[in-house]
Amino acid sequence: MKRPLSRIFSLGACSLLAISTGGAAMAEGTWTVTAGVSSNPYLGQREILGFGDTAMGSIAYEWHNQRLGFNLEASDESDGDGLRLDRSYLETYLGDFAIGFGARERHWSPSKYSSLILSENARPFPAAYIEKREYSAFDSRFLSWIGPWKGEIFLGQTDSDDNPDGTKLFGMRLQLQPLEGFEIDLVRTAQWGGEGNDESFGSFLDMIAGQSNSETGDDANQLAGLGLSYTLPEDILPIRVYGQAIGEDESGGLPSCFMYLAGVEGHGQSFGVPTTVTLEGATTEIADSTNDFCGSGTAYNNAGYKGGYTNYGTVMGMPMDTDSRMVQMVVTHDLSSFALNYSAGYYIINATDRTDHRLASARTEGSILRVGATRMISDIEVAGEVSYQSFDLDKADIDSGFGVGLRLKKSF
Repeated sequence: MKRPLSRIFSLGACSLLAISTGGAAMAEGTWTVTAGVSSNPYLGQREILGFGDTAMGSIAYEWHNQRLGFNLEASDESDGDGLRLDRSYLETYLGDFAIGFGARERHWSPSKYSSLILSENARPFPAAYIEKREYSAFDSRFLSWIGPWKGEIFLGQTDSDDNPDGTKLFGMRLQLQPLEGFEIDLVRTAQWGGEGNDESFGSFLDMIAGQSNSETGDDANQLAGLGLSYTLPEDILPIRVYGQAIGEDESGGLPSCFMYLAGVEGHGQSFGVPTTVTLEGATTEIADSTNDFCGSGTAYNNAGYKGGYTNYGTVMGMPMDTDSRMVQMVVTHDLSSFALNYSAGYYIINATDRTDHRLASARTEGSILRVGATRMISDIEVAGEVSYQSFDLDKADIDSGFGVGLRLKKSF
């Protein structure tokens, strides 16, 4: 018998509270109320405004001490999916590590704005996780050369039409800083199990070992790859360069069938105002391999998981989905009384003209322009923006045209 997320969360909360609160100093909690509206949602809106439809509202209570932390958040959007506990979590702390359960947001990428493997484009999914929260180095002389590191392992569950009920999502991330300014980001996820599939421990080990394509292994949809980031010394040039390569298939135990992201981020002063300029591009088009694998429609799709690499029908990687390209420039100004940001991006969606694409029934291309600002007004955080998308996405019910978005947040 299936239990709703709210019931699972309540059982987990009671267990961890019983273990973790004894003898710990109490901490003060924070209530947060958020409301948002958008006149014309656009591609990637959820990553920027925190919701994907025309209206949302939420109320949350967050509390932490040295041994326990939780956020209980109830929210609703105009998408018709009803009340949800997105962004709710409960965790206990053991030194640098957090062990918990909840529907946390995740953005796995060296880019602040885009990720090929896990982004905030889709709603977060419930998962149990172990996370090393802060960078620190090993004391052992055999491992200290790795430098500061942190990481996360999770096992969660997603929900999308055309995927088996109870489809699991496994994820691993390891971030290393072997040299000053240089970071290596190793990432891996796998859709596994679900109704009608083998969820035995042996099948789980096959998935961990990357044997999902072997004759004896069970099918799993695996993505893996790495990100690289290097920040130059300030006295040389105040820029950071980064890239991410994610394989949508496995060959010989290693990722294959790659999609790519790359960017450069510069910091400086513009008329005395701290300014950051980011230029980046990405592609989810994957070429045919020498054995005629991969090719059109490979990214974020899988024969065993026909609903794709999605949660509630929305891809968990790049908002532009499979067989698409983009280039964008993002500028932020940190003024004394408010933050100003604007961006311009050019997109080619469904470049291979597939009729089964999740966003558009035919190839389409055009621009997305945004101007936004955030400031505090009487203890209320106000974020507003004006956007323009020049192309329609008929399958996603996203229309071209201008839009206005507003989000209000108050904590007390």
